[in-house]
Amino acid sequence: MNFKELFYKCVDFIDIYKKNIITISLSVLGVIVLVIVFFISSDELSVQKEVDTLLENIENRRYNIAIDNYSNYEKKFSDSKMKRIDKTLSKKINKLLLESGDKYVNKEITKEQYVGMINTINAIENIEVDVGRIIEQSQRVSDMYKEENTDYDTALSYISMASTLNGISNELDGYKSNIEQIHESRLVYEKANENKENHMYYEAIQDYDKVLDKDDKYYKKAQKEKDECIDLMYDDYIEKADESNKDGDYESALRYIEYVKKYYPDDENILNLEKKYKEKLSIYTLSADDIINLISKKGNISKNSLSINSYYQMIDGEKYYCVEVLEYGMLTDEILVNAKTKEIYSYKDSNKDYKNTYCNGYFRYDNSGKVQFAISEEKAKFILQNKLEKNDEKYKEIYEVSKNKADRYVEDEKGLENILKGNEGLYYYEIVNKGFFRPKEAFMINMYSEKVYIISQKEIKEY
Repeated sequence: MNFKELFYKCVDFIDIYKKNIITISLSVLGVIVLVIVFFISSDELSVQKEVDTLLENIENRRYNIAIDNYSNYEKKFSDSKMKRIDKTLSKKINKLLLESGDKYVNKEITKEQYVGMINTINAIENIEVDVGRIIEQSQRVSDMYKEENTDYDTALSYISMASTLNGISNELDGYKSNIEQIHESRLVYEKANENKENHMYYEAIQDYDKVLDKDDKYYKKAQKEKDECIDLMYDDYIEKADESNKDGDYESALRYIEYVKKYYPDDENILNLEKKYKEKLSIYTLSADDIINLISKKGNISKNSLSINSYYQMIDGEKYYCVEVLEYGMLTDEILVNAKTKEIYSYKDSNKDYKNTYCNGYFRYDNSGKVQFAISEEKAKFILQNKLEKNDEKYKEIYEVSKNKADRYVEDEKGLENILKGNEGLYYYEIVNKGFFRPKEAFMINMYSEKVYIISQKEIKEY
């Protein structure tokens, strides 16, 4: 049989059985397609299964197992299949990541859970994080904090943790900075409120001015509180200035008035008070150099040898500087300096006497700690004169003498010692000259108690 005859026989066969041939061919083709679809579906089902297993471990906080799962996949599957796993896993991980972020901000999961998930995602390096969606979520968290729908620690920790995701560099820094700035602004606002409650209106105003205008709600509140402070500070600070003035603290008095003047620049009362306290500050304030110069001049002492420790206090409505005087580093005196008159008073009592030769008078502290000034020699003489006149005693003159000269007139030495008890320095000694042919009489006057004793009789007694 030649080729031509074979060809015609095949044609006849096909023509006779063409329906059967078509049916069989289609069946075979269908089987092939089904086999292909089966293999493809089986592979996709396998990918889905592996991804779901890994996600289940992450959701159930079995982070190490999830990482081991992925490592096993890399060893077990081909590169093409791993690419499909990575693509599917990335899609589902990004969804889980966003859901977990929302849950963390709403306190539905703990920080440890969120950190664990992020660390696991970072460990699976081929996952592609949807940075755009993370940025959008960070914006929402920043807005939530601004609107007080979440707290500072939660908002900031979310941004900090999200910033550690692979693929995130500095995209979230702006949101972190915004949260921190608003937080600091609100802390300043709270501090301002505390100052306002404590009547520290100037300090409160300074802090209210620092509240950021981008934090709309708190900025409006701060401006309202500031206006209230400006109203309240007027009377309050004038009163405080007056109290400082009475205490001799003219610098503080002036400072309170200057605080008020900033917001009431044309107020006549404020301008007058400012002038008054400036004058007092100029007149009644002594620097360390001023005091040293005064001591040096009155005591004829070299300024270079002097140093002082000083503070001021009000005594009977007058301002005095309490001063420790040191000469070449050694304490040589304790004095009070009257800020107005510049008079110097040296400390003297039964236990301490600096033998000051340039002071205008003396002082001591009584049992209650209050300053007691000694009377002057002139006043002591005046007191004696009044007592003599009251007793109709005639005299020619009265003059002061030293203790040694007064002793010449003393007959009752034992009585004198009992009165003095070693405190002879606390007395002024006066001689009364009653004229010719009449004996002189000696008196002593206590510079603190103002008691007068006649010491030229057989028995010393209070006069």
